[in-house]
Amino acid sequence: MNILHWMEGVLQHDEFDMAESPLPREPLKTRAALLNEFDRRETRCLEALDEISDKALQADWVLKNGNQVVSRLPKVAAVRLFVVSHMIHHRAQLGVYLRLLGQKVPGVYGPSADDRAEDD
Repeated sequence: MNILHWMEGVLQHDEFDMAESPLPREPLKTRAALLNEFDRRETRCLEALDEISDKALQADWVLKNGNQVVSRLPKVAAVRLFVVSHMIHHRAQLGVYLRLLGQKVPGVYGPSADDRAEDD
């Protein structure tokens, strides 16, 4: 969920200062609460994408830690790096965890090896 929050933040703000980040939120305690929060965040991200112009996507976005600039890059690159690549990374981690638990790994970009093994 935080990854979707990052996307919204990158699209709607010009910088993020880790030294001023808010305190952690309360954990979501039920499956329904988790799914509702995900749906809400997804909707807000899609709205932010609809509202931002191509020109605004080329504007710089800055990641700071107090006075130190950690990263400065166009918003479109920040979305790719901090959101899309991060989601890909976590999806791969999930696949590894599922394998370690002896579970089937679902397909992401088409059938997985587990899906194909069922067809044999």
